[in-house]
Amino acid sequence: MPALTQTALMERIDAFTLPDEARMWMHTANRLLTDEECRAVERHLASFVSSWVAHGTPLKAEFGILLNQVVVVAVDETRQVATGCSIDASVAALRAVNGLLPSLEDLNLFDRGWVVHAPAQADKAWQTTKLHEYWAMRKAGILRDESLLLDTTLTTLGDLRAQGIKPLGDSWHTEMW
Repeated sequence: MPALTQTALMERIDAFTLPDEARMWMHTANRLLTDEECRAVERHLASFVSSWVAHGTPLKAEFGILLNQVVVVAVDETRQVATGCSIDASVAALRAVNGLLPSLEDLNLFDRGWVVHAPAQADKAWQTTKLHEYWAMRKAGILRDESLLLDTTLTTLGDLRAQGIKPLGDSWHTEMW
């Protein structure tokens, strides 16, 4: 399994080749994927994005798996906008992940209640915590303003590149206390 560090995360974010304006969706899994599971998901999504269309027009898209847990799907809408039906197709492709391997049957990519975070120290491992537990950690002083998080609410690759990793003190989470 690759290192789940800030450096590894930035390298994976930097690997996206679509322009900053590319529309993006981030889906945090309920658990880490094994390397074998990541490869199966990557093969599945590679097949999907290579045939993804909107009203019969091919979409220029790519995907990535961050930290063995966050699936990112992005589309360059400069030539063709992703329509409702094409977005539904991407959701169906993500739901189909559960059938790729027996070990993926329990995978949930649609629970928005996860926070991906790390200590502020360079190259410390990232972890995923349920939102209510994250808030409790913050109140208990375990997490401070310098603690890092991956903002999974962003909607463009440019935003992911520029502000995807941010200190807790600069995030919307500070409004919760």
